[in-house]
Amino acid sequence: MDPETEQGSEFSIELQSKAFQVLSSNDNTAMETLFSHLFYSPHSEQLRSQALEFFQCCKHHHPDLLFIKLFFLLRSTPLPETRANAARALHLLNPSHLWPNLKPIAQAHLKAHFLNFLSDEPSLHVLRLASYLLAQTVSVIFKTHQTWPELLNFLLSSISSDENKRREVAALVFARLPNDCRFLVHNALRDNKRLLHASFLRCLASSSPDVQVAAFGAVVSLIPLFSETKLFHELLRALMVGVFTLLHGYEGSYFKIAFAELINLVSRQPQLLKPYMNDMVLDVLQIAESGGLSDETHRLAFELVMAMAEEKEYENVFANLPYRIVSKLFLVPMKMLQRLAEDDGERELKNEKVFDVYEFGMKSLKKLCVVLGASKAVPVAFEVFRLHLDDDAAYWKERHAGITMLSVIAEEFSDEMVLMENFLVGVVTKILKSMQDSHTQVRLATFKFMETPTNFVQVVQILYHHRLVHAFCTALDNEQVVKVKEQAASAMQFFLKNTLPESLTLNKTAETVLGKLLPLIQDKDSSEIRGIALSTLNIVAQRCHEVANKYCAIYLPILLEACKDYNYYIREEAARGIRICAELGTQQLKPFINRILSELGVLMNNPSPLNEKAHDIAVSALGRICEFHRECIDGSQMVPAWLSFLPLRNDLIEAKLMHEQLCLMAERFDKDLLGADSQNFIKIIVVLLEIIDKGDKLATAQTIQQVENLLRQLGRCIPRSAFDTIFSSLNAQQRALLLSLLYS
Repeated sequence: MDPETEQGSEFSIELQSKAFQVLSSNDNTAMETLFSHLFYSPHSEQLRSQALEFFQCCKHHHPDLLFIKLFFLLRSTPLPETRANAARALHLLNPSHLWPNLKPIAQAHLKAHFLNFLSDEPSLHVLRLASYLLAQTVSVIFKTHQTWPELLNFLLSSISSDENKRREVAALVFARLPNDCRFLVHNALRDNKRLLHASFLRCLASSSPDVQVAAFGAVVSLIPLFSETKLFHELLRALMVGVFTLLHGYEGSYFKIAFAELINLVSRQPQLLKPYMNDMVLDVLQIAESGGLSDETHRLAFELVMAMAEEKEYENVFANLPYRIVSKLFLVPMKMLQRLAEDDGERELKNEKVFDVYEFGMKSLKKLCVVLGASKAVPVAFEVFRLHLDDDAAYWKERHAGITMLSVIAEEFSDEMVLMENFLVGVVTKILKSMQDSHTQVRLATFKFMETPTNFVQVVQILYHHRLVHAFCTALDNEQVVKVKEQAASAMQFFLKNTLPESLTLNKTAETVLGKLLPLIQDKDSSEIRGIALSTLNIVAQRCHEVANKYCAIYLPILLEACKDYNYYIREEAARGIRICAELGTQQLKPFINRILSELGVLMNNPSPLNEKAHDIAVSALGRICEFHRECIDGSQMVPAWLSFLPLRNDLIEAKLMHEQLCLMAERFDKDLLGADSQNFIKIIVVLLEIIDKGDKLATAQTIQQVENLLRQLGRCIPRSAFDTIFSSLNAQQRALLLSLLYS
C-alpha cells in the first residue's frame, strides 16, 4: 500500500468531516485553537498530538482547502499572532508538495497575493516567519521550470532600499533558499549581481544587527554570483568586519548566527576562500583568545578552524602555517581542556555546556594533530606540554590539560614522540612528577595516561621500568584518595601485563611488587583495589615462580577468603590465583588442600550468570591440583569430578588450558581419568568431540590436532564391541563427527 494511502486510512470519517467543517467555516476560532495546541502546548503532549493529527488529516484529505484557509488568515485576520501562526502552519504544509498540483490561474492569483502581502504586512515578526514560506515557494516555482520575475524584482528593490524592514525580509528570503534551487535562482539574478553586491555591502555595514545577520545568510546563499576576485574580496572583508561588529556591539545571539553562516561559507566554497585562509585563522585566533567572551563564543570561533580542517582543499594551508600560529592554535583547545569540574559535586552544579566545551577541546586537539601532521604537531605539543607542567604554582587545571594533551598526542604520534630528541626524557620526568602532584585530578589523569595502549607508553615502560615500579609502589603506599589509588593500582597492573616477563626478575622488583600488593588485598576501602591487586599478584606469581613460592603460604589464605567475596571479579581472580599456585607444584599447598577443595566446590557447583567465569576458573584450579598434587587428594574421586565439568565454555583462557590437559592425560591413559573398567571413556570421547566441534574457541590449533589424532588412535585400538557401545551412546551429530575423523 502507498504510504500516503496508508496514512490516510488512519483518519476516521468523523475527523475528516470535522476537518472539512473547520476549513469551510467563516469562523476562525477553531483554527486559532488548533494553532494554540500545535505551537503553544509544550506541557500537554496529548493536546499537541491531537492538534497534529487534525492538521495531518486536513493536509491529506483537504490540502487545497487548508492552503486557502491558511493563506486567508495570513492576509486578512487583524490579529498579528494569528497571522504569525498561519505563516508557521503554511511552512509545515510545505508548498513544494502542493504548488505543482495547483491550476495555472490559481498559481497566478497566489503569486499576486504574495506580493501584496509582502508590501502590506506591518508586522516584521510575521514577515520573518513568512520568509521561510516564500523561499519554499520560490524554490518549487523555479524547480518546475517556471519563473517569477515580479518577486525577484521586488526582492531586488527591497534589498537596495533604505528601509531596514524591506532589506531584512529580502535578505532572509535569499538566505533561506533551499540548496537544490539556488543554482536556478543564481542564473535568474546573474544580470543583477552588481546591484546585489553593492546592496549586500550596505546591509553588512548596517546599524541594524537584524539586517546584518540576514545579509550574512544571503551572501552565503548567493556567493557563487560573486566569484570574481574583486567582488568576493570586498564581500569577505565586509563579512569579517561585520563579525567583529556583532561580537563587540550586540548580544551574543547575533554573533552566533552570523558566525555560523561564515562556517557554512568555509565548508561550501573552499576554493574561493583558500587565498584568505591565513588571515581568517588569525582573525579566529583573535576571537578565541579574547578575554571577557563566553565559552560558547570561543568554541564557535574555533569551529571555523575545525571546518577548515575537515576540507581537503585547506591541507596545504595548515601545512604551511608558521610555528607561532600553530602554537596559538594549540593553546585554544588547551584552554577548553581546563573547563573540567574539580569533583562530582562541582560537576552537578555546573552547566552541561561546560562539558561540551571540554569535549570540543578534545575533539579539536585530535583534529589539529591529524591536519598538521607529526612534523608540526609534535614539537609544538612538547613545548605546550612543558609550558603547562613546568611551573609548580600553575593552576591544577593547566597541569591536568597538559597530561590530557599528552594522551592525545601519544595516540596519534607515538613513534615520532619516541624518536624526537629529548622528548622522551623530558616527558618521563614530568610524568613521574605528576604522579605525586598536589591535586587529585592531575594524579588521576597521569595514572590513567599510563594505561593508554600506545607505543610511546610501551617504550616508557621498557626503558624506565625500575623508576615506574618505584613510582607505582610509592603511590600505593602514600595515596589517600581511593579513586586515585584504584587508578594507580590499575596502571601498575597494565604495566606488568605489558612489560617483558623477564624484566620482573632482572630488575627483584617482583618481590617489591608482591610486598606492596599483598596488603592492598586486605584493603576494605575499595573492592576495586582488592580486585586489581589480586589480578596483578596473579600476573607476578605466574611470571616469577621463585618469588611466588616464597609468598605462597601468605597468599593462599587470602585467596581462599576472597573466594567468598560478593564481588564476582574478585571471586574469579581468587580462583585463578589458586590455579597458579597449584601449577607451581609447591608443597605449601598441601596444608590448605581441604579448604581449597571446599571453596572450589562452592564455586563449581554454583554456576550462576555472575559466577560463570569463576566456575570455569575453579574447574581449572581443580584440574591443576589433579595434575600436580595427586598425592594430596583421592584421585579416583577428584579426577572424574573434574572431568564431569568439562568442556569449559565461559572462560576461554582456562578452557584452552584444561582441554590441553585433558588431551595429555587421555594420551597417557591416566587411570584415574579412565576410571574403573574405563567407565569414563564415553564422557572423555564426548568432551573431545565437542572440543573439535567448537573449533579454535575452546582449544588451540595444536590441541585440536592432538585431539583428532587421539580419537583416530582410540578408534583403531579399542575392541569392536567397546567401540559399538561407545558409538551407540553418542547423538547423531557426535557420531557423524567421529566417523568423519576415523575415515579421513
